[in-house]
Amino acid sequence: RDNGQCHSPLQPPLCIGKPMIPLNECHIDHIKSGKLGTNERDNLRVLCPVCHALRADHRHQGLTAKLLRKGLIPSNWRELVWED
Repeated sequence: RDNGQCHSPLQPPLCIGKPMIPLNECHIDHIKSGKLGTNERDNLRVLCPVCHALRADHRHQGLTAKLLRKGLIPSNWRELVWED
């Protein structure tokens, strides 16, 4: 459905899912997460790991820390956080 493309507003080189990201490397993000979210198709979208970690959601703290350790997101990551 998402044609293997990251659906965040971030652009390359930060976003590693544009124009395409392989299925085995993409993340499936809940647009509305937590108790308000569902696993229905219209509540899901493809994000690359970097854009997923930088999405404004406290549930992504562990992912952000992991990608920081790997050097995949810059130290000024807080300036790059995005939300819908």
